[in-house]
Order: sequence, then C-alpha cells, then structure tokens
Amino acid sequence: MTNDPTTSGDGADEDLAADPVYEPNPKHKEPWQPGRKGSLCPKDLSLLGAARLLKASHEDGRSRWATANGRAFRAKEHAAGKWHGWPVGWVEVPAGLRNRWVRERAVSNRDLGRFWSAT
Repeated sequence: MTNDPTTSGDGADEDLAADPVYEPNPKHKEPWQPGRKGSLCPKDLSLLGAARLLKASHEDGRSRWATANGRAFRAKEHAAGKWHGWPVGWVEVPAGLRNRWVRERAVSNRDLGRFWSAT
C-alpha cells in the first residue's frame, strides 16, 4: 500500500467496513462554516482517503494518529465508534509515535520540519 490514502486502490475498498467509522466534520473541510474553525484538511483528501487514514491509524490515549504525504492527522471519537479527524502539526504527535514513523520511513525529518506546526 502506498503512503497516499487519498487515491482509490485496487478494489480493497470492501474492507473499510471494519471499526472505527469515519464521519467528517464540516469545520475541517469548509472554511465558511460559522463559529470556531478547525484546521482544514487538504483539498485532495477524499472521504475514502480519510476513512483509510482512520483505519491505518494508531491509537494513543483518547486519540488516533495517522500520517500521509508528510502530514500528521489526529482523530477523536465524537460518538460510540464514530470518529472525525483533522491535520495537526508534528509537534502535537506523541514523540514515541513520531520517532517510530521516522525510523520506519513513513515520514522524513524534512516533513517534520515543513509541517511542525499546524499553521
């Protein structure tokens, strides 16, 4: 599997029905939402891509963490078994997980520098 979950694969979509379930939150996709804004997801991240990120994520405490294309993503459970996620800076990712992904070459030190903060 590639490190880009935003693209559809070779028919592996049927295994996405397993827990956890991804439900999008408009505040991370649509900047014109009223009220407090969340960090915006990349425009090329599809619902299927977000579901794949969640499925491949690592749980740490009450959050799940994933990486794609050099970026870090965090998900929180907002209802039983239902999660939504958003991009975060690498500074927010637990150090042990961040270091593991560097060792496994899922992310580079250059990516850490480019996306250290969410802004």
